[in-house]
Amino acid sequence: MRQFFRFLRNALRYKPWLLLALISILGVSTFELGSMGTILPFFGKVVTNELVRLPQPVITALDKFSVLIPNLRTRVDHLVDQINHADRRKLLIAIAVFLVTATFLKGLFDFTMKVSMEIVAQNVMRDFMSRMYRHLQQLPIQYFSKTRTGELVSRITSDVHLVQAALSAQFVDCLAEAARLPIYMAVALFWNWKMSLLAAIGLPLLMGPIVHIGQRVRRLSKKTQEKVADIISLLTETIIGIRIVRAFNMEQYEIDRFEKLANRFRSLRISSIRREAAISPLTELVGVTILVLVALNLFLPVLEGREKLNNVAMFCGALLLMLKPFRSIAKLNNIVQRASAAIRRIYTLLDTPITIKEAPGAISLPPLQHEIRFEHVYFAYEPDAPPVIKDLNLTVHAGEFIAIVGPSGSGKTTLVNLIPRFYEVTSGAILIDGVDIRDVTFSSLRQQIGMVTQETVLFNDTVRNNIAYGRADIPLEQIVAAAQAANADAFIRELPQGYDTLIGEHGVRLSGGQRQRLAIARAILKNPRILILDEATSSLDTESERLVQEAIDRLVANRTVFAIAHRLSTVQHADRILVLHDGEAVQIGSHDALIADEDGLYKKLHDLQFRDTTHSIPSGFLDFIKMKIRQARDRRAQRAPSSPPPRNNKP
Repeated sequence: MRQFFRFLRNALRYKPWLLLALISILGVSTFELGSMGTILPFFGKVVTNELVRLPQPVITALDKFSVLIPNLRTRVDHLVDQINHADRRKLLIAIAVFLVTATFLKGLFDFTMKVSMEIVAQNVMRDFMSRMYRHLQQLPIQYFSKTRTGELVSRITSDVHLVQAALSAQFVDCLAEAARLPIYMAVALFWNWKMSLLAAIGLPLLMGPIVHIGQRVRRLSKKTQEKVADIISLLTETIIGIRIVRAFNMEQYEIDRFEKLANRFRSLRISSIRREAAISPLTELVGVTILVLVALNLFLPVLEGREKLNNVAMFCGALLLMLKPFRSIAKLNNIVQRASAAIRRIYTLLDTPITIKEAPGAISLPPLQHEIRFEHVYFAYEPDAPPVIKDLNLTVHAGEFIAIVGPSGSGKTTLVNLIPRFYEVTSGAILIDGVDIRDVTFSSLRQQIGMVTQETVLFNDTVRNNIAYGRADIPLEQIVAAAQAANADAFIRELPQGYDTLIGEHGVRLSGGQRQRLAIARAILKNPRILILDEATSSLDTESERLVQEAIDRLVANRTVFAIAHRLSTVQHADRILVLHDGEAVQIGSHDALIADEDGLYKKLHDLQFRDTTHSIPSGFLDFIKMKIRQARDRRAQRAPSSPPPRNNKP
């Protein structure tokens, strides 16, 4: 419950709406009780012309309150006397008018209560969604590698929706009903405290099931939300990977997985609903049993003439009215328990520490002029894990092209991710022109860095917005110039709406080469001082690779470049090549210098990649031959006559 009250503190930001809802709750309760209090006392006067007499408990209370309100007893006696001498028809009309007015005002207060609390609930839900998304944007990259996408989506959507229910109109409606319980109990005690205490013996029988079922509902709600996360994760994975699913003929396998999760979710929800549905009849059964036992004891004096029916009816009515608040308490408890399970998951995310932060008083990093220096850099993903980068010392001069090669798992991508502070060095330092990157603002550091990766990231937006990404003020002329430099302008203009064409989620409407060229255009438009390339031309056909490579050649000009290479042929012209093995820099130098070292790792990697191509026909030569064949076919087709010659029909 501590987390639940922590959550409720967020609603205090909207005090005016909460105050309006509180006033409305009081208004609803007042006019509902006023309606009941009007009918029962004056029922006998209107129907049987029986004089209205104040019960002794009321007289005693009026005498006590007369100390605070002078002449209160006299005024009430005068009002009762006027009612007793009033015409029964006029009294009936007055009661009818009062009931209609009270019902109208009760409805008005009820409407105001629900709308005001719904406004609070929606505002709090929006605040939580924004806080969670903002927090996600600041969490370290390794958090996302350990947490499923579906689970994060579930917390921001499904969990927040459950939390919203804890402040919804239904919640407040139940709260308003529960708030009337003390009033009904006070009325019952006021009329007959002995019988009220007798009825109170049954309270544990009423509250026991409510508490027990509520705890079970909370546990089921937690499991249900976990299944929702599983379902969203499966949907995300299979929709993104639909080509692989179909290529491996695994549609039925994925359908079976989904149906298994859906059935488990269904079972959990039915279990929860079954328990929630049991509360209402249980409380009603116990309550009515208690009421019957009390009523049997009360009606004996009525039969003997020692008590008036109106007084007993008032007391029994108060007891009967208590059943609805008890049912509301049960519903309220279920809402709170479901919300508590969701709130715990939400705060687990919000309480995840942001380990990479701007230093207090961080400065703005000036544009790179001289060098980037790695000084005894170590990095490990976890405090107790072995380091992935070990004692790296490297100085990269401004404008230098550094290629990074090495076996899979040697730490190449991890190394370049340290430069924009996606990860924080465990020890050592990375300095740009002598300034530790931990002492500068994120924006000034990352503004100087551009990235083009093998896995191109595009958004479900227009071509124009993907290139300009977040910069709506960029003129179209600059976007077109960047696209031309990236060899993308030609295919963009062939799209249905040109630069305003929606490219679909992850750019699915484009080919791999087209997506890569858009990413390069985005980097060109950013005009970064430092460029990070992660095998940007892999997995492309020959023509696309040529176009992308031309775009990259324009992109890297006059920039400091870190290029991760799996194919050594793409980085032979780099200024220097850094060779990593198990997180350590084992070699660094030009291609010619490294290839000359017969015992070096670079020579072994080079020979491993090129050993099968010594006697093979170069791919460029094959492309040349294919082009010549196509040209020959075209020339033969042009020389062919447009229609066949007439047939010779001579005998």
